[in-house]
Amino acid sequence: MNEKVNKARRDKIWFVVLLGLAVIFLAPILLIFINSFKGKLYISEDLFSLPNSTTFVGLDNYIRGIETVNFWHAFGYSVLITVLSVGTIVLLTAMTAWFIVRVKNKFTSALYYLFVFSMIVPFQMVMFTLTWFANQMHLDNPLGIVFVYLGFGSGLSVFVFTGFIKSVPKEIEEAAII
Repeated sequence: MNEKVNKARRDKIWFVVLLGLAVIFLAPILLIFINSFKGKLYISEDLFSLPNSTTFVGLDNYIRGIETVNFWHAFGYSVLITVLSVGTIVLLTAMTAWFIVRVKNKFTSALYYLFVFSMIVPFQMVMFTLTWFANQMHLDNPLGIVFVYLGFGSGLSVFVFTGFIKSVPKEIEEAAII
C-alpha cells in the first residue's frame, strides 16, 4: 500500500515537472503567435500584451508575408523537390538493396557497408562543403537538389530496404517470376 502511495506521489511530481517544461518550451511559440496579430510598432512597445482594438491588425501580417516572400511559388518548388526526391530515393535504393541482398559477393558487401557508413556522417559536418560543391556543379536548382537529397537519403533507405528484402523468402520471388 505504501509503495502505491509513493508511486502515485512520484507520478504527480513528474507530471508537474513535465507540465512546467511544456509551458517553458511552448511559451515563446505562443508569444510569437499572439504578436503576429499586432502591428509592427506595437510589438516592441508591449511584447506580452494581448492585441486590443488599437494594436490588432487581423491577418494582414500573414497576407503581407505570403505576398512578400512569394510563398506559393516556394511551396510549389518544395512539393516538386519532395515528390521527385522521395520517388527517386525509393526507386533506386529499393533496386540497390535487392541487388545487395540477392547477389552475394565482396563487391555487394563493400557497397552495403559504404551505404551504412554514410549514415554515420552528420549533415552539419559536410553542409558547407556540400553547398559549395553543389554551386560549383550547378546543382543549385530544383532538379539538382534531388540528386543531393539522393546522396544523403540513400544510406538509410538502402539499410531499411535491405532489412526488408532479407525477410522476404526467395521462394516468393521465384513464384512471382513464374
